[in-house]
This record gives sequence, structure tokens and C-alpha cells, in this order.
Amino acid sequence: MTIRDVPEKMLTAQFNKPYKIHTIDTSIAFSPYELLLKSKVVTLCHTDSMVSAGIMGTKLPCTASHEGCGEVVALRSSVADFRVGDRVMAGSPMHRCGHCADCLGPEELKHYCPNIKGHVGVTLDSAFAEYMVVHARERSRIPEA
Repeated sequence: MTIRDVPEKMLTAQFNKPYKIHTIDTSIAFSPYELLLKSKVVTLCHTDSMVSAGIMGTKLPCTASHEGCGEVVALRSSVADFRVGDRVMAGSPMHRCGHCADCLGPEELKHYCPNIKGHVGVTLDSAFAEYMVVHARERSRIPEA
């Protein structure tokens, strides 16, 4: 699949490297229910300092920040709730199972899924890059102001 206007290389800030901007390959491989976002707003919090200090057990290097927002630049036909151009909160969980007690329970427990693939910015690359891949099921559209 060709994605227009996505460069072969992108800028990123990664843990476990000198704290500066690096140029890395842009990965555009994403599954049927994932979105490719162009990062727009990204923040750091105490979790990022814990990842950097090795407290979270993160395999490094890892692209930082689980607190980011972006614009959808590509998606698969299986994604029904988003369109190219939508503004999206990237959030933390990635690939919850959807059928365990935590996933079926209250919203505040869903990120405790024991079968989760990971958390963006903690176990998976995230928003401190020009582009990021996120799962549509765990994202929220940001309404127009």
C-alpha cells in the first residue's frame, strides 16, 4: 500500500539515546484496525521519566510519550469510526483483548487487560515522532472546538 505524503524517514525523540532529535525509518506497516497518525501535540509526564530511568522495564530504545494527539493520515478499510483528517487522542493501551473481565468491566479497568499487547510510549513506540501507529479501538476522536 502506498501512503501519499509520508516520508521514508522521520524525526523522533527516543529514550536510551542522547536526548536529541534522531532520524529513523518511517514504519508504515499497520494492521487492519490501526490508524497512521501524524503527531500534532505531544507531552511528557512522570511515566516518561520512569521509562527513561528503567523502572518500567521498557526495551530500549523506545520512542517516548503516551500522551499525544495526531491527525489520521491513513487507515484501512476495516476502520469504520475514523476518517483521514480526524484529530485523535493517541492514549496508552494498545491491542486490548476485548473479552477478559477487565476489558468487559468499567472503562477505568480496561488498561489492566492481562492480554494487552502493550502501552504506547512504555512498551511500544509512540508520539514523540512525526508519525505513530495506534489501534482504532482504543482511540478517541477530538471534537472540533
